[in-house]
Amino acid sequence: WYQRRVRESNLRMIRFCAGLLILAVLARSKDITILVISDLNAGRKGPPYNATVPVSNLADQAKLIDAMDKAQVEGLFTFEKTMHPQWGAFITTINNLKADQLLKQYWQIMGGNGKPTGLGASSYNPYHGEKILFLISKKHCNE
Repeated sequence: WYQRRVRESNLRMIRFCAGLLILAVLARSKDITILVISDLNAGRKGPPYNATVPVSNLADQAKLIDAMDKAQVEGLFTFEKTMHPQWGAFITTINNLKADQLLKQYWQIMGGNGKPTGLGASSYNPYHGEKILFLISKKHCNE
């Protein structure tokens, strides 16, 4: 009788600890949303969006490129990139729309505050709940 009670108590403790571990892991994950406006120089940063892609359960330190990779693996989003040895990933194509470098087009990354992130997809660490906007743009002569 005593050994059975101890065993049951130990099992409860193991389940409790496993539950805490799961909660700790989930608490350290984040969810973001990738938004896309693929109309060149659309002049807007809000809806309508050409794509809205929720990406869930990212590691707390996941960079934007990690979220993009996850969305692509899950079949929610496609993109292509070129890698620069110093600057990291340069996004060239999103959902089959290529930014034409000869025409000075590029995919601008706007953070949750509606302003350019100032960092590329390899460096930018989005926060939980952030909505990241990819906006196809064209560089002007003074840029």
